[in-house]
Amino acid sequence: MTNKICVNTDEDSLSVIDNKICAVVDSTEHVFDLDSVEKMVILTTDLGPFYDDMGLAIDVGNNNVIFIMSGHRCFKSFLFDQIGKALPIDYQKIIDASICTTNNVFEIYVNKK
Repeated sequence: MTNKICVNTDEDSLSVIDNKICAVVDSTEHVFDLDSVEKMVILTTDLGPFYDDMGLAIDVGNNNVIFIMSGHRCFKSFLFDQIGKALPIDYQKIIDASICTTNNVFEIYVNKK
């Protein structure tokens, strides 16, 4: 069973600090090593433009997945300034996802261990 860690509210946060992903959800801190990231995908829906229709899912192993929607205050800084500088993500797939208007999955990182 997957443990979904959903960064939703204004009080929730997602950041990279000292090579660790720190997600604070409902006042609970979840910390994962960057090395534990198995895969990251951008999910798109056909609900836009009135609803937030793009999100990031980060599989950090052991059935833990972090979710954050593109409208959240932490999304852009986390994706572009933090995790994007720490891991080799596929920016072309992010561009493709941002112009997509259908339900789709764009794989932007896979750990090649």
